[in-house]
Amino acid sequence: MKLPFLASLSAASHRVGDRLQKRSSTLEVHVKYGLLVILLALSSPLVSAQERGKIGFVDIQRAIAESASGKRAKERFQAQVKKAEGDLLKEKQELDRLKSDLDKKGQLMREDERRTMEADLQKRVVNYQRTAGDYQQDLRQKESEMMNEILKELEVIVNEVGKSEKFTVILERSQILFADPGIDITSKVIDLYNSRSKAK
Repeated sequence: MKLPFLASLSAASHRVGDRLQKRSSTLEVHVKYGLLVILLALSSPLVSAQERGKIGFVDIQRAIAESASGKRAKERFQAQVKKAEGDLLKEKQELDRLKSDLDKKGQLMREDERRTMEADLQKRVVNYQRTAGDYQQDLRQKESEMMNEILKELEVIVNEVGKSEKFTVILERSQILFADPGIDITSKVIDLYNSRSKAK
């Protein structure tokens, strides 16, 4: 049976990018409605075309998931998770074997031998749990580092698109209640990001 932290490690590979969506519900509502007011004001017929400016939005989650760099980062992270699971599974199987031996032979052993075997098994269990915790912490750190690197690169790309195409404002998709798909620049950002990644 898979231990809870093994399942947690496996689930970690699917969390790439999830931290971007972690916001308090109250703050998120205020931000979304604040952006809605801005968009309505900019789209008002009382505002001239020059004053309205140019608005776009980018889906960061999609940019991470579909970009070449995002896919490579996810593959590297999944490989690290798989290796950690493999190492832990080997030790778990060995602990199960030792426990089985102790259950079967414990009654036939001398008291001092049985206690020594129990103490050794307990030490290995503690070491196993400590190792599992270390793996989880290490994976969380590596995930955060990979995510931060990709986000910094995407920020550069979005800023470049914004300046070159004279956008007044570019919003993040998760903070918008409604937007015309025609102002979605995510594909453009992904294409430019991929072309820059190939050039490296």
